[in-house]
Amino acid sequence: MPPGTPFHGLIPPFPIRVDEFASTPELTSVPALYLLSHTHTDHILGLSSKSFASTTICSPDAKEMLLRHETYNERAVKDTDLRDEARASKTFAHLKIRPLLNDGRLDYSASRDLLKTLPLHTPTKIELCNNSTITLTLFDANHCPGAVMFLVEGDQGAVLHTGDFRAEPWFLDYIRRNPFLQPYLAPPNAQDGGQFDEKCPRTPLSKILDSIYLDTASVLSTTVVPAKRCNPGLGLLMALFPHQTTFFINAWTWGYEDILRAVARSFQSQIHVDRYKHTIYSHVEDPFLHSVITLDPSKTRFHACERFNRCPHANGVDVVYINPVTMDKVKWEQYCALTESKLRAAQPVSVLLVPLSRHSPLQELRAFVSLFRPARVVPNTLHPSFHGLDELCIPHLFADCLSSPPSSLSFSADMEKGEMEINEDFNDAAIQNLIGDGADSIARVWADTGRSIDKLAVIEPFLRGKTRDVVRRTLGLPPVPDENFNGDERAVSALKRIRDAQHIQAYRSSGGESDQETGSDDDDAHMRTAKALFGITGMSQIVDLKEKNGCKHLRVGTH
Repeated sequence: MPPGTPFHGLIPPFPIRVDEFASTPELTSVPALYLLSHTHTDHILGLSSKSFASTTICSPDAKEMLLRHETYNERAVKDTDLRDEARASKTFAHLKIRPLLNDGRLDYSASRDLLKTLPLHTPTKIELCNNSTITLTLFDANHCPGAVMFLVEGDQGAVLHTGDFRAEPWFLDYIRRNPFLQPYLAPPNAQDGGQFDEKCPRTPLSKILDSIYLDTASVLSTTVVPAKRCNPGLGLLMALFPHQTTFFINAWTWGYEDILRAVARSFQSQIHVDRYKHTIYSHVEDPFLHSVITLDPSKTRFHACERFNRCPHANGVDVVYINPVTMDKVKWEQYCALTESKLRAAQPVSVLLVPLSRHSPLQELRAFVSLFRPARVVPNTLHPSFHGLDELCIPHLFADCLSSPPSSLSFSADMEKGEMEINEDFNDAAIQNLIGDGADSIARVWADTGRSIDKLAVIEPFLRGKTRDVVRRTLGLPPVPDENFNGDERAVSALKRIRDAQHIQAYRSSGGESDQETGSDDDDAHMRTAKALFGITGMSQIVDLKEKNGCKHLRVGTH
């Protein structure tokens, strides 16, 4: 997991560690079991150490990908065929050592296989070293090939660890229909925001998750993003280019395979990939993905080969680069309309953006958590610049999605008397990996760049006292009296957030921060934020602002 994860990757009450494999002095005991959710770099730290010798459970695809994993340097050496031993090197080969053939017999004395795989949707009993037994079930996580969620059940309770995932609407339906998760679903009225009876006893038909260890990489984003799998806009734009145009798809990490599938279907053409991608994709359980890739660059004008060592066909001056980014639904529609008008007017376009989010923003996360109404939410990802403020506030972002309210907030004295330094280099990873001339400036206009100051604005209303004053100074806002969030004050806070957003925009424009994005203070965007955070669905709900005895009172209702 990314550095700073609560409990160092452990998932109390179980002695199980997820996606953290490096030794750390803070661990007081050796985990009884390790789980690997997927093979992105920030989730496999410590697995490359030759001293790691613990059993690790993952999906079959994750095992195939890990054992075939090559660093960029390893790939470069192997592709240039510099030395025989480099071709055989694998970063994680020590995790599976095959038996040696000795005098015609297999010698198993030095063999081992630390990666144990489980099929999806198959509850499996596992005995831990402390003589306790758990039942472990894996579920698809809709993030990248091999990515899974873990349901851990035992005498001490039950927890769901999402790893990295994308909980878009179709995925929620997948959750509702899964027979192994259905016992943990909240009653339908509670899922929709109704009252949850926390005194209701657990039964085989109605269980409560003690914790959801939640992918919070994008929890502080209120962007409403398009679905991954249904995006015809890209194909329509690509079809407006001359028929001989060569496209390079910047699939710079695992998880952008939906773009490859969509392009292949739209143009009935295979996608050229490099040797390494072809090796990985050929060994995952995805027959259609197998069929859409080719090693022959001359067979297609669509390429997703190694971006730092592109084939000659994808390295010309007329190549059009396709970059996946995080983008709002409305902005995507506007971007498509503007780009289409440019192409029809024969204006040059060398970079295309396509919205594809591999992590869920706040709105989707709240919908996911509301399905279960667990006892608590534990973040899997924290922002290092926020000094733990996000860890404290995240449970309160889900307060009405839990079976019982979270504990009150408390902040450290150091934070209350300090200042915050925002590191704006911690942007959305897709922005850091753009390719093509002018891609950066285009993305800053249309994409969610993951700015820390925007994330800080989401948690600011949940802070109190001097800590809140420190954060508001960082945002360029004046201090305000402390508030309690009860009843109608949720609506007051939402309105104040809208006004504060305008102050933030003015602060940036005055020199506090340069900003090339457009529309960040439009009312629709603010109301979407208000809806995501406070359940307000439109201006029609904010009514009856009256003067009473010299004070303004706000009543919330519907007409």
